[in-house]
Amino acid sequence: MVQRILKPENKLVIFADYREKNNPVIGYLEGLGALVKPLSLKVGDFICSERVCVERKTGEDFISSITDGRLFQQTEELKDNFSKPILLIEGYYFRGGMNENAIKAALASIVLDYDIPIIMTCHEEETARTIFCLAKREQMVSKIGVGIKGKKKPKDIKELQEHIISGLPGVSVVLSKRILRKFKTIKEFADADETEILKVDGIGKVLAKKLHKILNEKYGGNA
Repeated sequence: MVQRILKPENKLVIFADYREKNNPVIGYLEGLGALVKPLSLKVGDFICSERVCVERKTGEDFISSITDGRLFQQTEELKDNFSKPILLIEGYYFRGGMNENAIKAALASIVLDYDIPIIMTCHEEETARTIFCLAKREQMVSKIGVGIKGKKKPKDIKELQEHIISGLPGVSVVLSKRILRKFKTIKEFADADETEILKVDGIGKVLAKKLHKILNEKYGGNA
């Protein structure tokens, strides 16, 4: 469901996640003439229209989001909620912290598996100009309204199963489907040993060990 807003005539409105409030991108956007509304967004960082949402990542955050599994979960949520999602990576200095083949594989998956375009920018000012142009194209040229969307919930058992497995660190939606095709049920996957988990295409020794530990180690938290 979309919550549409009435906006001032001839004025661009861009929703920005409140966690971006101290980001220079906000100031640059306002300097360009946009009306920026900080909100607690469930999906993405900048909403330019009902169909366009930008997930902004610095190079460092891009690397860490691959490592901890956030990237593909966020990608899935973007695809579920917006017909024209965009991943924007700010800064080109993100190749030093990870194997370059792993980075290229992640980029390829986003473009080919999720059909999400990737835009590279050099710095905050260029990021702001890019977001402003996207909002202008949508709101002024295409006359598409701006609204807020919440995160969609999976609709059936199959999607729920994929959603649960893809929530594990390092597991994308594509990989979750491979896991479920092999093990058939979440319980069978949870009961599998590292050797069996390794047989899934796309899972290496490090990830297999990590997943096995997450699924089998006793919870040590306090109530």
